[in-house]
Amino acid sequence: MEFARACKAATRIVSMYPPTHPAIQSALERMVTAGAEATSGGTFTVTVLPDALLVDGRGLAKPDGAITDLAVLLHQHRVGELALLAPLTAGAWHMLLTLLAMPPEDVRGEGGIARAWQSAGGGPIEIREIDYAEVLKERTEGTGIHATWDELIESCLTGDTRGALDEKSLASLLEIARDPKRLGEFINRLQERARAVGLASDVQKQSLRRILEGLANYAAQINPDEFDGVMNNVAEGTTRLTPELLLGLLSSPTPADPDGGAPETSTADGDAPGVDLGGELRARFTEEMLGAFVAENVVRDRGATGRLAEAFNALATEDSQRRTALALAEERVSMSTLGADPRFNDIWAAAMSMLMSYNDADYVPDEYDRELTSAREMAVEVEQVSDDPPDRIAAWLSTVADDDLRALDQQMLVDLLRLEDRPDAWTSVLEIAVTRLEQLVLVGDLRLAGDLAVAIGEIARDTRSPFAGQASSAIDRLAGDTLVKNLMLFMRQAGDQEMPQVGRLCAALGPVLVAPLAAALVGEESRLAVRRAKDVLIDFGDAARAPAKALRNSTNPAVRRAAIELLRAVGGDDALPDLRSLLDDADPHVQREALRAIVHIGSNEAYAMLEDALKAGDASAREAIMHALGTLNDERAAPLLAHILRQSDYRGAAEAAYRSAIEALGRSGAHPEGIQALRDVLHRGEWWAPGRTSRLRSAAAMALWATASTAGDEVLQEASLNGSRGVRAAAARAMSMPRRTQPAGGTE
Repeated sequence: MEFARACKAATRIVSMYPPTHPAIQSALERMVTAGAEATSGGTFTVTVLPDALLVDGRGLAKPDGAITDLAVLLHQHRVGELALLAPLTAGAWHMLLTLLAMPPEDVRGEGGIARAWQSAGGGPIEIREIDYAEVLKERTEGTGIHATWDELIESCLTGDTRGALDEKSLASLLEIARDPKRLGEFINRLQERARAVGLASDVQKQSLRRILEGLANYAAQINPDEFDGVMNNVAEGTTRLTPELLLGLLSSPTPADPDGGAPETSTADGDAPGVDLGGELRARFTEEMLGAFVAENVVRDRGATGRLAEAFNALATEDSQRRTALALAEERVSMSTLGADPRFNDIWAAAMSMLMSYNDADYVPDEYDRELTSAREMAVEVEQVSDDPPDRIAAWLSTVADDDLRALDQQMLVDLLRLEDRPDAWTSVLEIAVTRLEQLVLVGDLRLAGDLAVAIGEIARDTRSPFAGQASSAIDRLAGDTLVKNLMLFMRQAGDQEMPQVGRLCAALGPVLVAPLAAALVGEESRLAVRRAKDVLIDFGDAARAPAKALRNSTNPAVRRAAIELLRAVGGDDALPDLRSLLDDADPHVQREALRAIVHIGSNEAYAMLEDALKAGDASAREAIMHALGTLNDERAAPLLAHILRQSDYRGAAEAAYRSAIEALGRSGAHPEGIQALRDVLHRGEWWAPGRTSRLRSAAAMALWATASTAGDEVLQEASLNGSRGVRAAAARAMSMPRRTQPAGGTE
């Protein structure tokens, strides 16, 4: 059971994500562990039945959904037995699961699952495939009248669909029809083959009707006593059909009965069919069969369709029948892969609503209904017309590619959101749109998700819309942990060119997304995702201010730096207290970004705050601030440093910090305020403190020389000629020193 569950989950994930995705790596690790445990006692051999797995001939006492799903998947690939000889590596599991996730007909086109596995490199797994043609040959060997399955299917699907099958084919069909499971498998194979060769829907209907009518008449002619049993099996086998094909059988014309007696029977010579196939199926379709039919199609389509509802109501005419059949169907669906979907209850509720209340009169006007009726009568004639040139056919096919169909489906949802005016109908459309939006974000299609978000957001902000409240509530539900988690996953992996789609989606949902997005950032480890999420939050302006404060407490320095950028972008002077607290951060990069943010604000309050930090901080804090100021390589630091030189104390213990400010101003470049502040320090003197005066003058002269600017050189030249003796000496010493390289960011 553990092996089956791991395999089921991993197959689904492998089909959804690229090989490097973390979800795939995690799933493959579970597969490696499950495979190692399964083979811990030696070879692990699994026998595959259509809907169950056996180990040493034994199965579970109670069915398990994961085992059933894995059995169905393996059976579709014609795997009869799977033997694990030894543990597999993660790469080998990925290779095998990729093959299982492919359409079975594509794998069979490469020679089957066993050959594809060996061609891909293989591993310590033996795969035994079922050859149904050989099985049938073994069962009928020596009779000389039975056809193999492949021959039979080709005979059924090729040639004139109005002609009768030969006796060899009919005998083989009757042999298959005596076993309902074999007949169901045959019908599945028949549908797969019809799709693989590209048969049109109407041709498939004609072929299937021809097969089953021929079988019914042959059974009635050869052995009337087993007619009822065969027809019951036929009815059970048709539960595997699509609604379109089953409706085609139910609408089979009643055979002519000129004498008013029992219907005529067909013969191998091709007489007209004598069994009312549609009537026989209606009469024999039990509630259990109807439940199986509904479950099969709901699982395949992940919901109910209009054609399924039409077929369901054609077979069940009373509410009691419908309810019993749906209860049985729900039990089957809950044990399938769809039953594990978190939205299963919503999907099933929508399916029940459609199946119990379906009426196409609400959707099909009378005039259009008449056109549809006449179109059915002309279907064969249109099918036989083939005057379209290849280029026109190719152009038409390009419009029904998967991407185009998804876009059309999306456009229909958007149009319904904007045009529908019936409250109940609009609510249903909204729920579908919300579910679709979440699915699109999960698979990374943010372009289509953004279209839906824009449509819902426009309605939510339209005060004239009667649905504005519902749309706002839907946005509140969307802005939850699941959507934000999937958005963060997308931002870890997406290219830069895809990020505008994220911004568009978030802007459409509005500020309600700010708080959960900021909360997700607190524990985020990816620097790329942090940076991108921060840019999204900045776009929300003032709404991001309060959540930004919470980000300061993250243990991740990258998140704290993101908080600084947010505060700088949206906070203004109000953000200064929060930025001040980050000047004492243990991470030097966080300190630097906090200082840069305060400098960027550039107000008197910002300058005063830094001055207070320099005075109140300990020696290491002052050194860190001054070092950060000097390494900003940004002219915007010059006014702040000039302010510090004009306002700060330079006596006693404050002298070291003051000299650091002088040196930092020299590194900041030739800003006019900085040049003037350095000139003032150079010419300032205190006769009662000659030593300090000499040190500060020397530092100011060296800083002017370090600016490597014309303005700085002019101040030094003028000081060397006209200054006091101490000023002339300091200027001369500075100009005699080798010129330093101008720091990046300084300007002449």
